[in-house]
Amino acid sequence: MRNRRLLPLILGCLLLSLFLLMALFPQLFTPYGVKQMFAPWQTCTGEHLLGTNALGYDIFTELVYGTRETLFIGLMSSLLTMLLGTAIGTAAACRGFVGHFFNGLINIFVLLPRLITLIVLASFVGSSQWNLIWLICAFSWVGIARNVRSKVMHLNEQTFIENCIIQGYDRVHIAVHHILPNLYDVLISRFLLGVNSCIMMESTLSFLGFGDLYHPTWGTMINFAYKRGAFIRQAYSYLLTPGICIMLLSLSFFFLSLYFEGRRDTISEG
Repeated sequence: MRNRRLLPLILGCLLLSLFLLMALFPQLFTPYGVKQMFAPWQTCTGEHLLGTNALGYDIFTELVYGTRETLFIGLMSSLLTMLLGTAIGTAAACRGFVGHFFNGLINIFVLLPRLITLIVLASFVGSSQWNLIWLICAFSWVGIARNVRSKVMHLNEQTFIENCIIQGYDRVHIAVHHILPNLYDVLISRFLLGVNSCIMMESTLSFLGFGDLYHPTWGTMINFAYKRGAFIRQAYSYLLTPGICIMLLSLSFFFLSLYFEGRRDTISEG
């Protein structure tokens, strides 16, 4: 039974470790530089595992170096989303005007069509890496805020919070020292699932042409492959491998979130 519970953790760590190695030490996986050119549209060989693209770049090398950019955007977007969602969710659990204001803000953002809004705004703000991160963060915090609000309202009804209020502690002290430490189980799970969502959102925007061309991700690779005629050239490795990597990276964070959710349920049952 214990091994069964650890299986998602082991699978998630193995997959994530592989991608972290690719991101941090790309030279271990490919001998070529990211801008090193060869004959265009070569097929898969021992020298070029996935062939070369229209410009003569090695596709496998592009894939390895794209890992860093994809992971960076996914992790940074999810981290900022978690911080923003935690702050707004905590404020929404307050009584009075502050709570009503942030509850109204959450309800407004729940109704917004996220992907359409991101596409429209991305066409105006430009396609830099940080613009994508801030855009994804600005429209991905609602789920975390709602979960945090629910958890904070539950904690506010607990006796240890009432004791803190009776002893004269102010709300900021209670929030920092007693409420936030009890949110870690919700935040870890939402952060890991948020990385999945942010990676998929970035890949979608990059595929549609809103990615940073100077820091190409896997989504940008699929966009280039589609535009440069990979279908006509039957270079299916150029089209499929970035999508497979996106799926496997998302799967690694999903396995980790499964483990932490199972651990949380076990603790709550105990």
